[in-house]
Amino acid sequence: MKFYKVAVMEVYRKVVSIQANNEREANQRAYDAWNNTEIILDENDFDGMEVSVLSESDETGENFIKGHDYGKGTAKNGR
Repeated sequence: MKFYKVAVMEVYRKVVSIQANNEREANQRAYDAWNNTEIILDENDFDGMEVSVLSESDETGENFIKGHDYGKGTAKNGR
């Protein structure tokens, strides 16, 4: 059995209305609002997840996850 480096990414999405003169300004205002915690994403904004195998790995590292039979039971995190 081999080891692989795998990236797991969760996506959160919230649609908000921003008043601005153009798209660039709207984008910057949204970024600034998020950066200043005026826009907060939480579990209700969960929009999906993605798993990508990056490469084979020669080391287990501290994030080693033992094999799991995903065909039985429900997914962790209730998803």
